[in-house]
Amino acid sequence: MGILAKKIDREQLKQCAFIKPTNSQDDFELSERNKGLYLAMLMGNNYESKVKIVFNTTEGYREILTLVWATTEKYVMLKEGNSIPIEAIAYVELKNNSKQNANGIF
Repeated sequence: MGILAKKIDREQLKQCAFIKPTNSQDDFELSERNKGLYLAMLMGNNYESKVKIVFNTTEGYREILTLVWATTEKYVMLKEGNSIPIEAIAYVELKNNSKQNANGIF
């Protein structure tokens, strides 16, 4: 996607003030983001596969590589009680890892 985002650790999420992405997202982009989050939840719970989530904060775009445990109507739930509001997420990128490739999942 062409967004420059600063990588952060999951522990830094609690200090973030989330806002909507600066570029408005059309219905297709929102649908793709939501599909990506759902797949990330399935892959995280079934195969411990991490996902890259790029989201917007008052200090600019941030990026995190993490497992998604659950998604609700408004939030993505991560380990240790961390969450990200779905409306702040610019995009989701599923990661292939060698464990999954070795097992023939992808």
